[in-house]
Amino acid sequence: MKKFALLLLFTIHLNAQEIITLEHDNTGLDYKQPEIKTSYSTDEYRFQNISIPTLQVILPKGTSKSTSAMVVCPGGGMNANSFFHEGLNVAKALNEKGIAAFVLKYRLVPFHMIGKNEGLESYFNEKKQLIYGHLDALNAIAHVRENAIKYNIDPNKIGIMGFSAGGAVAIEATYKSEEKNRPNLLATIYPWMAIVEKQEPPDYGPPLFVACTTTDELNLAIPSAKLYIDWAEKGFISELHNYHQGDHGFGIRKTGFPVDNWFNNMIDWIAAIGMLN
Repeated sequence: MKKFALLLLFTIHLNAQEIITLEHDNTGLDYKQPEIKTSYSTDEYRFQNISIPTLQVILPKGTSKSTSAMVVCPGGGMNANSFFHEGLNVAKALNEKGIAAFVLKYRLVPFHMIGKNEGLESYFNEKKQLIYGHLDALNAIAHVRENAIKYNIDPNKIGIMGFSAGGAVAIEATYKSEEKNRPNLLATIYPWMAIVEKQEPPDYGPPLFVACTTTDELNLAIPSAKLYIDWAEKGFISELHNYHQGDHGFGIRKTGFPVDNWFNNMIDWIAAIGMLN
């Protein structure tokens, strides 16, 4: 009852927006604990041990015509979900540009398995978890498209964006998408490509936006550039912003460096390709 009351208060605080439980099958996963919420600043927290994928619906106010939409996948190394600076705060910024936002809590590596690869290759658990996380993203896109009238969005202008591990989730979902859950655009912010198997861009080539920094301590700049090249070589719409300064995980926070422009660069790009209503 206490957990329900907290969830209710949290939902009211977010303008009573809807939280959707997505279809899922945890066969092959071993969750031994409930979902964990941990604080990492005075007013922000993150989730771990997510076993039930959900979608937080955050809609712009005062729009009469159908809007574009974005499924937002926060990062966290496949073992956490950075719910604020790569999730809710991004959704708020999208709303201010007239874009409907849907923040995804995809399934994560079970808490007791974090860091335990048992002698197998590096990132074994994270790569395995991506199999489940990308399905959650596909179900999220499908839900948004199926409920386009309800949410007052254009079903042909549904994008997906992700940060770090969330970028891997968004990319894998794009690679594996079908017509019902196909994103109309893809934005990856310092995507963690180490857990994504090398694949060819899908034939329909959704427009791609990539942002990273050359000083990213996880060395994600070159993999980000290679992702862009994969799209560019196919002649697909693509744009790359590899800024120099800025640590990994900047999200929507201000750093004082030019990378702070990434969000407005993305919005300008969305408008330029005709995906902004």
